Amino acid sequence: MTELNNLEFDAKHLWHPYSSVQNPPLLHEVVSAKGVYLTLADGRQIIDGMSSWWSAIHGYGHPRLNAAAKDQLDKMSHVMFGGLTHDPAVSLARRLIDIT
Repeated sequence: MTELNNLEFDAKHLWHPYSSVQNPPLLHEVVSAKGVYLTLADGRQIIDGMSSWWSAIHGYGHPRLNAAAKDQLDKMSHVMFGGLTHDPAVSLARRLIDIT
């Protein structure tokens, strides 16, 4: 049995938010991102006009954000917020309250 490439596997098994299950859109496989550019598997570079959350303002691969993410991963990658809390969440809330 031959292994499916990423796009084939994706089409067979994954649903992308805000898209139709019956008529899914054409997908483009991204292999890297830097600044405002996404590099596709076929080598093309495109500008990320949709911009995902933090990349809209800072771009991809921002050294300060990368360092913060790596530091956080050494502590814990993710903890659901339902019935739980943690220092990064409380620290962020304190900073946001101070700002506003």
